[in-house]
Amino acid sequence: MYTLIGSPATRAFRVVWCLEELGLDYEIVPAAPGGDDIKNVNPSGKVPALIVKNDNGDDDVIIDSVAICQYLADKHNGLTYPAGTIERAKMDSFIHLAVDEFDHACWVWAKHDWIYPEGLKAENVKPACALEFKKAMQHLEERLGDNKYVMGDTFTVPDILLGQCAGWATNMCKFEIPDGKVADYFKRVTHRKAFVKAMRVRNA
Repeated sequence: MYTLIGSPATRAFRVVWCLEELGLDYEIVPAAPGGDDIKNVNPSGKVPALIVKNDNGDDDVIIDSVAICQYLADKHNGLTYPAGTIERAKMDSFIHLAVDEFDHACWVWAKHDWIYPEGLKAENVKPACALEFKKAMQHLEERLGDNKYVMGDTFTVPDILLGQCAGWATNMCKFEIPDGKVADYFKRVTHRKAFVKAMRVRNA
């Protein structure tokens, strides 16, 4: 049994989705960013965090959604490839694509939409984020080719990250996903049974 700290409406959704894909038992402490529940385990106040029992029966804490998902994938031998293989390196490069280009565009947009106070919001940042997201879509389309998922027929951690970012981008930022390969790709990942289950958890 894992304990996930963080509201499923945040990046914690990635972990919920990962847990569902792997068929693992978990409970959620639906903490908001900056709340006491998360600050008790992560001084920055950022969600999510995962509480893991170590071999001594004590609690260990993993922070950052990407680190959590990759830990779960490695530990439970799913959604990933062995460390030191070419496949793992290629998969990791898609993780960086998701974080550096997709997540970054959405996060900067959010800061300048509702997170920063008025004096810190820059006028042209949000259109710039939309442009960066559009470029990221083009990069993904080129790299995806005719693959079912980013690593071919195998669903892996970067598919979770990209799928979550796409939902964030379209629902909050109102970025556009072009018709064609990438739109079809996102339909495939968001029609998976584990995604549907994770959405039920998010909306509960």
